Amino acid sequence: MILILAFSSAEEQNKFEYLYNRYKNLLFTKAWQILHDHMLAEDAVSEAYIRIYNNLHKIEDVDSPRSVAFMVTIVRNTALTILKRNRYQTPQEIDETLPDNFDLEESVLSVISQQQIVEVIEQLDEELRNIFVLKYAYDLPSREIALQMGMSENNINVKLYRAKKKLTEIIRKGEYV
Repeated sequence: MILILAFSSAEEQNKFEYLYNRYKNLLFTKAWQILHDHMLAEDAVSEAYIRIYNNLHKIEDVDSPRSVAFMVTIVRNTALTILKRNRYQTPQEIDETLPDNFDLEESVLSVISQQQIVEVIEQLDEELRNIFVLKYAYDLPSREIALQMGMSENNINVKLYRAKKKLTEIIRKGEYV
């Protein structure tokens, strides 16, 4: 983003340029100490200088400790605002390797603990439990499960659907806790 600051006088412009050139490293260091991220620290400094520009009339002596403290306070508050904003925007990595047939129920199962998964699966009747375990624990194809269970492949797929549906209900009700 390019920002053109409209200074009312050459004196005001010189004052701002001096503040920028003299204190940009100090302000960057302060922002980085809070954010621990180079890009976010640069953003904080940029936003801080816009605020400094808007409050330039409050800075009389550009080298006074009071003026420096004023600018450091602005960059500190800006960095804290960015930090707070980023805490509420939890980054979520997108798994680009997800298959097109991604199953939400399976992803829900991955959120609960291993012990809870066992407790949930144990609530299925024996036949559904065996089919589910063969499919998802042993990663057997439906055709092979059908041969082992003496059923049709279609019947196995229907029972897997019922098992997932039942597991989803158990998890939603919180009956595994």
